Order: sequence, then C-alpha cells, then structure tokens
Amino acid sequence: MSTLTVFYIKLVLIAFSSAAIWLGARSDSFWQQIHEKRQENRLLGLGLILFRLLPFILVYVVMNYSPRGDVPFFWGKATVAYQGGLVYRDFASYHAPLFSYIITLPILLWYTPKAIVLLMVVIEAAIIWGTYRTYTSLKTNAFKLIMLYMTLSAPAVMVLLGGQEDIWLWGIAVWMLYYFLQIKDDGLGLGLRFSAGLIVIKATAGFWLFPLWFLLKKRWSFLLGMILVGVPSLVILYFLMEMDFLMPLQMTTNLLTPNLFTVVRPLITAVLGHAPDLPTFSWIGMVITLSSAIGMVYFARHKPLTQTLPLAFLATYIAMTIFQLSSPGYYVFTYMLPLVMELVDWKKSRDVAILLIFNALLVVQPFLFTHLNSPTYDDITVLGEPLFLLEYTLQLLNVACYGWYFLKVYQKARFA
Repeated sequence: MSTLTVFYIKLVLIAFSSAAIWLGARSDSFWQQIHEKRQENRLLGLGLILFRLLPFILVYVVMNYSPRGDVPFFWGKATVAYQGGLVYRDFASYHAPLFSYIITLPILLWYTPKAIVLLMVVIEAAIIWGTYRTYTSLKTNAFKLIMLYMTLSAPAVMVLLGGQEDIWLWGIAVWMLYYFLQIKDDGLGLGLRFSAGLIVIKATAGFWLFPLWFLLKKRWSFLLGMILVGVPSLVILYFLMEMDFLMPLQMTTNLLTPNLFTVVRPLITAVLGHAPDLPTFSWIGMVITLSSAIGMVYFARHKPLTQTLPLAFLATYIAMTIFQLSSPGYYVFTYMLPLVMELVDWKKSRDVAILLIFNALLVVQPFLFTHLNSPTYDDITVLGEPLFLLEYTLQLLNVACYGWYFLKVYQKARFA
C-alpha cells in the first residue's frame, strides 16, 4: 500500500470521525438511554473492538500493511533484546530501561513488528478502560467522553498506524488518580506508582513531578516512594552499564515538529544570521516548560487532588508540546485522553469544532512535513512555494491549538 493511499484513507477517517463526533456530542438523549439501560460496560468493550481491534485486523492481517512510524525503531530494539541484548549497551534506546523488554513480550508469541503495534493497541485499550473506571466517580458523562475519544481520528491513527506509546504516561497518571480515589492518600503509594513511569516509559515521565509536587500534602512520603524504586534502579543500571544509561537524555537536542521553536525558527535564523544552537534552545524550552506548568497549577494548589492531578499532567505535557524543540505533534497522544475528559466543553460548538480541527491537523501535517523532506525553513524564501507555505501554516495552526488548550488549563486551574 503506497504512502499516498494511506493518506487518502486517513482523510476518509477524519471525515467519518468528525461527523460522528459532531453528532455524538449533541445526542444527550442517546447517551441517557444507554445509561438507563446499564449498557455502558458492554458497549465500551464493543467500542474497543470496533474502533481498535477490528481496524488492526483489517490493516495488518487482511491488507498485510507493514508498520511504520516508530515501530521499525521499536522492532530493532526488541529483536536485540529478544536475543538477550542489554539496553543502552548493546542497542540504542531513548526510552526507560524496561520499555525495550516490555515491547519484546509480544514477539515471543508472534515474531513480527505487527505484534508491537498490537501491544500498543492492547495497552491503550487498558488505559481507556482504566480512565473510564476512574472517571465514573468524577463525571456523570464519563462513558460519553470515553466513546467520543475512541471515535477521534488522531488517536486512532497514532496507535494503529504509528504504534505510538505516549499515552502510557497518562496510564501512570490515571493509575495514580484511581489509587488516590480509593485510598485518599497522596504519599508513599502514589510515589511508588509515579516512579513506575520513570523505569517503564521514558524520562519525560518525570516532567510533571514539578507541578505535582506543589499539590501534594505528603510530599516527603511521596518522595520516599520514588526513592524506594529509583535508587535500586539506578544502582542496577550503573552496575550493568556504567553511565550508558544516560542515553535517553541525548534525545533532547533532536529537532522535531511542530512546536513554538519550529514556527519561529525562520525569524530566529534571520535575526542571528545562522541556524540557532539546538542545545541552548532545548534548555531554554525545558525551563519554560516546567516553570509555566508550575505557575499554571499553583493557583489550584488548595483544590482537591482529584481535580488538580489531571491539570498538572495536562499543563506539563501541553507546555512540552509548545516549548520543547524535540516535541512532535504525535506527543499530543500523551494527553489527548485527559484533554477530552477535562478541557472540552461539549455543549459549545466552538469547543467541539476546535477539537476536530486539531485532530485533522495532527493527522495531515506529519504527512505533508515528511512529503516535503522535513523542511526547517532556515531559508524563508521556500515559503514562496504553495506546499511549503501550507505545511508551515499547518504548523502554526497546531501550535495555536496547543496554546488554546494551555489557556483552558489555566482557566480551569484559576477559576473553576
């Protein structure tokens, strides 16, 4: 199947998804009938089959599509790990130490890159289910929101065609939220769960510790939980590979798109007279990301953690997609589910329309960017060509959507 054919399929998916979301957002009587008949659990399971499992079978079994996106890179790591290789020492990885071994598990049963995509689909399904179970006690319309999320085009493309794992970060967060709802304690148990993200997923799992810290009551007990997991992990890693375990930090200087840096890069280049120094701007972006996320949720520090934990997560990772030059659009998969649960006012047509436009941008822009051989726009004259101008405009619109949702987090933290 050609890349262009896949793109056309994505456009059809966007059209059908947008129509379904627009109708579903307004059909309150439909959702009420489902609730009255106690059909939520059964229909949620059916939805996961319909929107995730069946498309996987169609794409990878019936059509025999070869996985793309990050999956070939994941496959390279998994095959070496499968043969007993040691992460960071025997193969490159920008993920946490256990990630490469987790993605190796499905190929023990099905030795193909498609097994890794299936794993991503299964874990996303588990996170969707966990989010529903958690939010049923927080929102009366939790089932509706979950079903609308599953209907969105961008998450479907990201997990089914891109094999993305970024939603795992939200999986850790919602696990913490569920634990807090059950135990009402934000100390040791929460810290243990937080640390799981650091050894299972990637270093960026630690970013939202900074705003979260100001929201905790038992901060030192939480820190103890982190230490109980973190210190033994660091000792083992150093013993096995010395300083090679710092490899994931090298990812911070890889220029990806779209983010605020990539859209202002032509201006910065014109002012400086040369391409900007990536490590310098990476650190600047990191400082702005963390400080803005802290400032965002500081207003909400006296509110219950059930309200502020998702806001800390959203503030951090939306800020990351705005300010970090190593953030691609697909990182939105990290927070699309909590965004749907927390930030969209489904009674407002404007909110629904922006969400649908945002999803379309997340699907279309990466294709055009790759089609144009990943332009950096150091030479601003290329914007005189229509396709380059279109791609750059899509980047601007993406960043504008990030900014819109960042503003929504601020409004909810400050005034809700």
